[in-house]
Amino acid sequence: MISTLIDDWQWDWPWHVTDEVEKITSSQTIEDWRAKDPVCASYAWYNVIMYFALSRAQVQGLTAKIRKPLKKVCPLCNQEFVESSLPAPLVIRLGIDGLDFCSPCLQRIVFKGTGNPSTSKEQILEYLKNLTNALQQIPHQGFGEGMEDLRYLDKHERIEIINLLKDKPTVGRVKQLFGSWLKALIDAGVLEDETRKTSRGTQCIAKDGHVCYSLVEKTIDDYLFHHKISHKKEPMYPDSNMRADWLVGSVFIEFFGLKGDPKYDAKIKSKEKLCSDHGITLIPLYPGDLVSMRKFEKKISNIVKTI
Repeated sequence: MISTLIDDWQWDWPWHVTDEVEKITSSQTIEDWRAKDPVCASYAWYNVIMYFALSRAQVQGLTAKIRKPLKKVCPLCNQEFVESSLPAPLVIRLGIDGLDFCSPCLQRIVFKGTGNPSTSKEQILEYLKNLTNALQQIPHQGFGEGMEDLRYLDKHERIEIINLLKDKPTVGRVKQLFGSWLKALIDAGVLEDETRKTSRGTQCIAKDGHVCYSLVEKTIDDYLFHHKISHKKEPMYPDSNMRADWLVGSVFIEFFGLKGDPKYDAKIKSKEKLCSDHGITLIPLYPGDLVSMRKFEKKISNIVKTI
């Protein structure tokens, strides 16, 4: 394991040891060790593992495989830096063989929440057009801040993309000026039919400006808007990182479009349990409720009466 980590991460390998140990060791084994090993009473257990791995690597002669970090010139600021000066979060984003930019430049670009909070509407539209052309695909919200957004680009692609990211707006600025990332993409003219294909479905905009993750969601949201039914999109479930589709009054409404898939059904049960535990009324909608507009309107109208 240590040898593989050194091959993959060179001098940065110790920061990945604990994760790899956890992958191949049962949680019960780790808990038993932490309880019995007196060293863990004085030091954080993950540091104990890391320092043991460092010692073992030296004893086994594995550290001889670690190459010397190179001196490079950052193409963004033209300043010289050493590869090992980049902290682990940046190394993970670029990969050990892609450390072509200095840490100060990258930190202003790739970390969450970075960007220009005062970019104009016109500048954002131009930025989205240029970024889409460079990527040859539609960029997701906050592109560049994801751990894998830049890792698999070659050096020339990275230089082009990161030069564009220097002018990126903050996600908050995009929402302030356009209402949503999707609406900004639509206004920039980079989407066909004003929709965006994602792993969750066809992302689109409802008549009230809400972002919907399928055309069915848009149909339901448009109905609520048309009938002046006040609703909030994507409310959080209590004590969870899961979201419902809508909140109307104190009632959660969900469209369970993938019922029948085991993983999806497990998520439905989790949501039902959360609602039961917290005394929340959950009204589910299923694909069968939308086989005809008449049936759909009847189901929705019954929901409205309940609320």
